[in-house]
Amino acid sequence: MKFNKPKDINSLYEALDNMEKQYLLAGGTDINVQIKNGTICDPSIIYINHIKELSGIEEENDQILIGSTTSFKEIIDSGIIKKHLPLIHNSLQNFASPLIQTSATIGGNIANGSPTADVIPILLALDAKLMICSKSTNREVFLKDFFTDYKKNVMKNNELITKIIISKKAEHKYQTFYEKVGSRNSLAIAKVAIAGIKKVVKEKIIDIKLAVGSLTEYPRRLFKVEEYIKGKTLLEIDFEKVDKFLNMEITPISDLRSDKEYRYHVCVNLIRTFLNQ
Repeated sequence: MKFNKPKDINSLYEALDNMEKQYLLAGGTDINVQIKNGTICDPSIIYINHIKELSGIEEENDQILIGSTTSFKEIIDSGIIKKHLPLIHNSLQNFASPLIQTSATIGGNIANGSPTADVIPILLALDAKLMICSKSTNREVFLKDFFTDYKKNVMKNNELITKIIISKKAEHKYQTFYEKVGSRNSLAIAKVAIAGIKKVVKEKIIDIKLAVGSLTEYPRRLFKVEEYIKGKTLLEIDFEKVDKFLNMEITPISDLRSDKEYRYHVCVNLIRTFLNQ
C-alpha cells in the first residue's frame, strides 16, 4: 500500500495529476471495509481529511456549499442546514452510529456510489450540484448526471469532488418526504429509500422531484414518474400509470436484505403515501 498526505490543496492536485489510479481517504468508513475484504487490493491512498478547503458549510449568495470532507455529524449539527435545508437535517438523524456520523463524509458517501447510500436520494430530490476540480479545471455537475453505472461516475482520475452545492430555496414552499426502510429503525442499510419534494397550489401538484436508493445500480431521480404527476391533482393521478412509468425507471434486485418484489411494492406504496400527504 502506498500512502500520500499532501500538505495543501495544490499538493493534492499535483498528486492526483501524477498518479494513474488512486483512492482518496477522508473518513475511511467505506474504503477501509473494501481494503479489508479484498475489493481494493494494493491501493495508492491519498489522505485528504486535513485539507481545509474541502471541509465546512457556508452560505454564498443564494447557495449553500458543503465541503466534501464535511462529516455527517457536522451536517446534522449545522444551524445553516437546519434553517435552510431541514429535509437533510431531519432525514439524517438516524444515519449510522454516532461513531460513523463523526467520521463518515458526505463526499465519500457520494463518490463511493453505493446504491444504498443514504444521503444521495435526499440530495437528488434537492437538485444538488457537485463542484468537481483538478489542477487545471473546475466544473459543476448536477448530481443527477454524476453516476453512469454501478460505482462509476463522470470524474476523471485526476479530479475530486470539492463541494456539494444546494440552493437555499430548494425546499422553500415545498412539502418534503424521506423514508428509509430497513431491518430496524436506525443503523441499518436501506432496503428501499425514497426522498421527495413537491409544491401544491390549489390541490394541483405543480412541481415534484422524486429520488430512490437501493432500487437500481445507483440512486436516481424518477423523471418519468415526475413528468406524469406534474400538473395533476391527486384525484387525476392514475396509479396504474405511476406503476407503468416506475417500471421503466427502476430495476430492483433480490439480495440478502430483501427480494425485488418487496422492494418494488414498498417503493410504490411510499410514493402513494407522499402524494397523499
